[in-house]
Amino acid sequence: MNALPPDAQSGDLIARCLLPGYSVRVVIATTTDVAREAARRHEARGGVAAAMGRAATAGLMLATLTKGDERVTLQLLGTGPLESINVDAAATGGVRVYVKNPAIALPTVPGQRVVVGQALGRTGVVNVIRDLSLKERFGGRTDFVDGEIDTDVEHYLTHSEQIDSVLSCETVLGPELGIAASAGILLQTLPGSPGGDLLKTARANVRAGALDRALRHRQSAPTVAEIARAVLGEAATDLMILDVRPVVFFCPCSRQRAASSVALLGSHEIETMIDEGKDTTVTCHFCRETYVFAAANLEAIRVHSERTGTPPD
Repeated sequence: MNALPPDAQSGDLIARCLLPGYSVRVVIATTTDVAREAARRHEARGGVAAAMGRAATAGLMLATLTKGDERVTLQLLGTGPLESINVDAAATGGVRVYVKNPAIALPTVPGQRVVVGQALGRTGVVNVIRDLSLKERFGGRTDFVDGEIDTDVEHYLTHSEQIDSVLSCETVLGPELGIAASAGILLQTLPGSPGGDLLKTARANVRAGALDRALRHRQSAPTVAEIARAVLGEAATDLMILDVRPVVFFCPCSRQRAASSVALLGSHEIETMIDEGKDTTVTCHFCRETYVFAAANLEAIRVHSERTGTPPD
C-alpha cells in the first residue's frame, strides 16, 4: 500500500503540525469518509462501526510520524466478542481496516461516547509493526489499558516507543446509528521539554470529552484548527501546519493477488477443487472484495504455477 490510486476522492485529510514554543508535535486527522466506507464494506453499524473508525484513525496517525513512506500495521487483539481489529495504514494517506466479528451487537446510548471496551475486551494486546521501507521491520506490543482503542494506543506510544503522547480518536454516531463524524488528534513531546504541562492539559481535556464535543455539536466536520482549539485551547493559536495530505480507504488487493493465494494451496489441492466442479471464491478480509475463479481459471493457475512458480497474469 505505497501509493493511492490517481482517482481517489475523499474529504478526509491528515495534517502534521508543530507547536514550536512547546516543542510539541501534533497530528490531526479527519476520517469521516474513511469510517463510513469501512462500515459499508463490512456491513457494520453502531458501536462496531465506531470501533473501526477509531482504530483506522489511530493507525493513520501512527503511520505519519516519520518523514519517509512509512507503513504501519496496528493489531488490537482483545478478549471480547469482537476478538480483534486490524488496521493497515500508510504515510501516503491510505488506510484499510477489518474487525474479526463485525456482526456483534454493541449497545450504544444516544448522545454519549460509544464504549467499545466491553466488546473488544478490557484485556488484550496492542501490536504495532512499522515498515520503513527497509529490509527489517520494527515493532512492539503493550497490554490494553481499557479496550477503548485510543487510550490503548496512547499507552503503547508512551511505554513501548517511550515518547510522551496524548491520543484521542472519536467516531460519533447519528440518530440511525450511522457514522456522523470521525476524527483524531495526537500530541507528542520529549521528556523535559516545555510541552510536558501542555500534554497534561490536553490529556485532561480529551478525557473530559473535548474531541467528542467538537464532533458532536456541529452540522459539518470540524477543521484542523477547530479540532486543535477544542483540545489545546489558546495554545492552538500558535499551531504551525507543516503538511496536509488526503486520506482515503484504500486496499491494494487485486485478482492477481487473489490468484497468488490460490497458487499457494499447491497443485494437489487445486486439482481437488477443479474436480469438485465448483467456483472458488477468494474474499479480501480488509475490503470484502470478492474474486471468483472458475475451473478453467484454476487450471490456468495450476499449470502456470508448476511451470514458473508464479500465478498467471
